[in-house]
Amino acid sequence: MPYRRLPNTDAARTRAITKAINKTLGLHPDDVAFNYKTLTRAKFFLSTFKTGISLQRADTVQYAEKNSELSHLQKQLRMYITHFIQVLNMTIQRGEISADALRYYELGKYGKKLPKLQTDEDLATWGKLLIEGEEARIKDGGTPMANPRIAQLKVNYDRFMIKLKSTQFKQGTKENAGEYIQNLRKEADDLILEIWNGVEHTFAHLSADEKREKAEEYGVCYVFRPYEKKAP
Repeated sequence: MPYRRLPNTDAARTRAITKAINKTLGLHPDDVAFNYKTLTRAKFFLSTFKTGISLQRADTVQYAEKNSELSHLQKQLRMYITHFIQVLNMTIQRGEISADALRYYELGKYGKKLPKLQTDEDLATWGKLLIEGEEARIKDGGTPMANPRIAQLKVNYDRFMIKLKSTQFKQGTKENAGEYIQNLRKEADDLILEIWNGVEHTFAHLSADEKREKAEEYGVCYVFRPYEKKAP
């Protein structure tokens, strides 16, 4: 005997509910093959489900775009931080400023090596340290660094931080939206199961083929095994 297969994609869920609703159009409530309250709930739910799926798709596209922009800003800031530290070390090597200046930036323990600049947290931390360190050194009478100037680094740091916070907020929103969509999918599955059970119960007195034919009109999906052949 063929078996029922519940939908496992959003498009299939939408089709299943839509087909069940469309089958009832023009029918008297007593003639509907499943509970009329379930039909009323399905009509209200279908619109909510479609809207939720559409918004999720739009959010996914927007999130991908934001991640692409953030990736570009990460590379830019990493380059400016790297160049600033390298120029600072070369300036010290030439004797133009004292090696003691490294303390302003908390770079003393790194010597000529670069600190770790892999994660967003690394970039945010070192961008802030370099900006504040340069300002403090200049305030104490030091000569401003050039190529790159701290103002150039700060512009890229600010752009990066704005985009990072925006992306993190969007990530939180996306996670909440994902949980909401999962709840909608569960409700859709429960609703479809309720409809299909009601339909099959209504036609239970018919022969297997007749029951299946009637149930399929309401969207119930049957799958034949390889060794089974559907009657013409």
